[in-house]
Amino acid sequence: MRQLFLRFYLTVVVCFLISATLIGGAYKHLIDRTNQRYLSDIFKTTVTIIEEELGDLPRSIWHDEAARLRGKLPVPVQIESLDTYLLSPENKATLLGGGIILLADQELYIHRIHQTELMVVLGPIPYLSRLDGMSWIDWLAMALMCAALGLPTWLWMRPFWRDVLQLIRQSRRLGNGDFTSRVELADSSALAPLGVTFNRMANDIQTLTASRRAMLDAVSHDVRTPLTRIRYRMEALKAGASLDAQIAAMERDLGQIDRLLEEWLTMSTLDRAQLRLNLELQNIHARLAVLCNEFAQNNPAPALTNTTAFSEPMLEFDGYYLGRAVSNLLSNAHRYGGDTTAVTLAWAEGVAQIHVDDNGPGIPDHARERLLQPFERMENSRNLATGGFGLGLSIVAMIMRGHNGEVRIETSPLGGARVTLAWPTPLADGSTQL
Repeated sequence: MRQLFLRFYLTVVVCFLISATLIGGAYKHLIDRTNQRYLSDIFKTTVTIIEEELGDLPRSIWHDEAARLRGKLPVPVQIESLDTYLLSPENKATLLGGGIILLADQELYIHRIHQTELMVVLGPIPYLSRLDGMSWIDWLAMALMCAALGLPTWLWMRPFWRDVLQLIRQSRRLGNGDFTSRVELADSSALAPLGVTFNRMANDIQTLTASRRAMLDAVSHDVRTPLTRIRYRMEALKAGASLDAQIAAMERDLGQIDRLLEEWLTMSTLDRAQLRLNLELQNIHARLAVLCNEFAQNNPAPALTNTTAFSEPMLEFDGYYLGRAVSNLLSNAHRYGGDTTAVTLAWAEGVAQIHVDDNGPGIPDHARERLLQPFERMENSRNLATGGFGLGLSIVAMIMRGHNGEVRIETSPLGGARVTLAWPTPLADGSTQL
């Protein structure tokens, strides 16, 4: 803290001295101008009085008369010839023209007596002279003011340094792997925004680490299970089990591993910050019809309903990834739902929606947000039977974030689950385009 305090204190003191010098210089210049006007008025008045007093007298006694008047005037006055002082050409011209000049080094004001070779000399005037330097009192006052700045600087620096130390300690804990470390700064602290950012970062790191750990655990479990079955089947083949049945079972296990790796790679691709989806204006109804027909080749055909105002609605979307999202929802509806699946296309107030409904048991409210996270499943026993990995809905959520949209899980009018894909996009009529 000592080094930080000294740096900050010296900065404040230097800024104060610079400001005091500039303000003092401007104030001094103003005072000088005021003094000059004041002295000029006094001198003009004095010269007028002297010239009136001397006007009717012979010049031979002007010096004696000036000596007599010296005791009556507030400032010293005397009569001198024009060549008494060495003047610059500018001052000579001013003096001969009837003006008043100041000899600053001698603290004198001089003025030529009209139509004579004499001049009135006023001064010296030490108590009205310009202040060109600073006295020891001024330097002492300046030093005391600089010292007084140390107290408010220390009072402000102390809580600031305390908050900095807390940030340093928690940062070290976070760097050592303690992702639960957080800072607690008062709202009035100057570092409060930094503390909020630090806590948000620590929370994101903790969430990411937990997610990665869960992902590794889930992947290792889902890969180890079919590998274990393959190993058992190989042992069964050695023991004389049916070759065709065991090979078919091993192919199913390998297919399960392949599907897991494919979904994992898809999720990793979508999780890249630099990934940009290829959003194009396309016929969404035609795309959904193709997806439903492909799904119907091995499953019951889902009903497709278009509630938009156009027979060929054109929306902005990424054809590949949105198709992947809809296919995942259809697969989930068939795997976990009932025997009826429906797809509904809607658009209102600049937002497109695709509803995928089923008539199964539905999804409880408390599990809906959780199921959008990677490797989250409803029931392990049920998923072992159906072969799910817990990645389908998380991939759908990532795809919709790429569309600046969202995924919502609700209750279906069919009685089961409704999963809605919603994203902002304009709607156009494809039938009017050439």
